[in-house]
Amino acid sequence: MKIKICVFILSTLIITETFSQGFYNRYSYRTKRNEITFGGGASSCLTDLGGGDDIARGFLWDIDLAKTNFTANFSYLYNIDSRIAFRTSLSVSQISGDDALTNEFHRNNRRLNFVTNLLEGAGIIEWAWIKARTGSRYNTRSPAGRYLGVKRGSGFGFYVFGGIGGVYFDPSGYDRFIDENGRLVGNGVKYKLRPLQTEGKSYNNIAICVPTGFGIKKAFNSQGGIKLEAGYRFTNTDYLDDVSGVYYDWENNGGSEAQIIMSGTRSGHTWNYIGYAIDVNGNPIPYPIEGTPDPTLTGPRPYRATYTHTEPGFQRGNPYNDDSYMFLTLSVYKKFTNRTKSYRTISVNRKRKVKASF
Repeated sequence: MKIKICVFILSTLIITETFSQGFYNRYSYRTKRNEITFGGGASSCLTDLGGGDDIARGFLWDIDLAKTNFTANFSYLYNIDSRIAFRTSLSVSQISGDDALTNEFHRNNRRLNFVTNLLEGAGIIEWAWIKARTGSRYNTRSPAGRYLGVKRGSGFGFYVFGGIGGVYFDPSGYDRFIDENGRLVGNGVKYKLRPLQTEGKSYNNIAICVPTGFGIKKAFNSQGGIKLEAGYRFTNTDYLDDVSGVYYDWENNGGSEAQIIMSGTRSGHTWNYIGYAIDVNGNPIPYPIEGTPDPTLTGPRPYRATYTHTEPGFQRGNPYNDDSYMFLTLSVYKKFTNRTKSYRTISVNRKRKVKASF
């Protein structure tokens, strides 16, 4: 159904572009090269934490709608020609994830969560597949004799964009999770996660981002209108959520209470292991620290041990997939009129012709 709706919208825009009546001056953009945009909307992310009720599937199939947050943006755009524009943008947003909101066992068992504000700056190229043309009520002409607008312009346009930028992030987490009995555990204190080095090492909190996406533009007149834009940001970091590699043993490496708790090591559900304290040749070896000899079991030197699914060295995140985030925004744009050299030349030539005619 969603695919059919998208096809219908795109078909409508193409038909409107093709059959709009009247004339259009393709050089009219020269009088309004500068444009500013501001707006806001919703943000989400794809990271190691939270997600759907299944194993990680990547891209948009694993978005946790319950953790939708906010974004606000401002941008300046310069029209290079009638279809291509360059814009610089600044966005402030928030993203978050919480393992308590997923029913997938291994994710939920990690009991980790994060929230971070993002500050993004980017340079972006826009290409207008369908230009947002507006009609002139009286179908007026320029000094060169060209029509300034179509008689019945739809005002709708469609564009795609791509670029590169940088993003600053600083994840925090709460000492708060639900235990195996469904009880809320923890003191609720919020910690900055990067200084804790939860995986035994630090990381850079400034990353490269690659914005890409598309937008629908509705022009109210030749001076401005609104934009509905969907953008996806690829990054070169896996630490937007402070999770990437394996669990680190802060308990046996001089970690603070906060480091031990927020790393999530040796937390969550437990499972029982039955082993035998012998080597490959059948010779006796010491029982492991976690092991308890159990003479009721059959076999040579049997023992029982209780482990968690979050032991040191066990997988905590997926370091092979970098984190990403996305925006859905509704913005207002305003164009500013400028007097170009080509336009002035036309005016000068017209004045000279008038003088010469006398």
